[in-house]
Amino acid sequence: MTVLPLPASGRGLMLAALLLAPPLGAQGLVIGEPEPPPEVAAPGRTAPFPLKELRLEAGLPVRDGPVSAVHYLHGRLEWDVPLSGPWALRLGGRFDAHLQTGDSRLARGEGDYDETFLRYRDPRRRITVGAQRILWGRVDERPPTDGLGVQDLTRLVLDDLEDRRRAVPALRWEEFFREYRLDLVYIPRFRAAELPPRDGLWHPVDRNRGRILGMAPDPLLAPLVRRGRVQDRDGGSGGGGVRLSHAGAGLDYAVSVQRSRRSVPYYALTPAARRALLADPTDPEAVLAAAPVTFEGWHPYTWRLGGDLAFAHGLSTWRFEAAWLSDRPATRADLRPVTTAALDWVAGVEFFPGDADLRVNLQLGGAHRMGGADDLMDAKDVYTLFGDAEQGFGYGRWQARLRFAVGLDPRETYLNPRLAYVGREPHEVYVGYHHFEGEDATLGGFHKRHDLWVLGWRARF
Repeated sequence: MTVLPLPASGRGLMLAALLLAPPLGAQGLVIGEPEPPPEVAAPGRTAPFPLKELRLEAGLPVRDGPVSAVHYLHGRLEWDVPLSGPWALRLGGRFDAHLQTGDSRLARGEGDYDETFLRYRDPRRRITVGAQRILWGRVDERPPTDGLGVQDLTRLVLDDLEDRRRAVPALRWEEFFREYRLDLVYIPRFRAAELPPRDGLWHPVDRNRGRILGMAPDPLLAPLVRRGRVQDRDGGSGGGGVRLSHAGAGLDYAVSVQRSRRSVPYYALTPAARRALLADPTDPEAVLAAAPVTFEGWHPYTWRLGGDLAFAHGLSTWRFEAAWLSDRPATRADLRPVTTAALDWVAGVEFFPGDADLRVNLQLGGAHRMGGADDLMDAKDVYTLFGDAEQGFGYGRWQARLRFAVGLDPRETYLNPRLAYVGREPHEVYVGYHHFEGEDATLGGFHKRHDLWVLGWRARF
């Protein structure tokens, strides 16, 4: 997932959302292109039952606070409608409900479109028009070349990467020739990341504490966060990109060029609020009166040039991916928002140490700002070690898994041990724990009092 590095300074005024997102379950030793979207039903076949997924999860925070429980209900529907000739139609939708109890009580349910598109397919090409999930890249988590996907932040990092993407209306043309695939995507209308309910446990703006994710505690800014207005600067085109990939014997690689807007907002003071705050930092009332919108979520256009490769060596699979970005948001010492060039990279290996039932996936990632970074409040270099380990036992009926992400600089930790019973497909029952800690300006530090036990049931049809 492509995201901004969190600021090392305690005064950063931005949302560097989900830098330490936990790693996705590995894809096994089979390298090659990520699987394309599932094909719709062929003519003459009966469309399957439209309910594709149903999930119910109960969460209990470990520490006392304004939230006593967080519960989640999710359902996904999908209809594959065969049409004549090479044409096919998919209709998809989803429903999400969030219930939070305690002093900060909320209840919200909402529907959204999922993959809904018209597709043409022949042996040489595939053309898709409509809402679709787009995920470029090869590494299992935080792929640097993933600049077109719409992130789902409603549950922060509790879910795997595949569950943290929303569909976006797009035109996609995929051309196949020999072992190559040319993938062209155009997104006519920008869609920002899906955020949690306001005042929800995982929302990046905590009005109770006067904090914004990525910003360390600051007594001057706290009243502005509590009482000010936070608004996204969205609208306009979503951009597009082109990716050329190759799948061959033992070595796969791809290169891509994109110009798009990142879906995760970067929060900064608006110009009016900044001027008023610099004029008198001790008078929050004057700042609120001078700025109807206090903080603004910023989604700048960014050029992204990147590449990735994967190869198998023995019983291990190695993956590498990197991208240069032209415009990553940042905040200068005078609170002025700017953009800088950046370089993101991830290198990882997946292997089975001694037991075919034990799989280990380790990845090291870096995010570096390039040029003019000395006077920024944001971290110049960020290094993260992340991965997961999964062990099956009980004749495949049980699965134990640990996801982790450890920030080396700035320091932070995310741990997610999980035990699941999967012996009655398509049903899965699981219990897990989410642990956060870290420096104040990091994601782990922001949520360090939000450790959570979860108990859930999930069925995929």
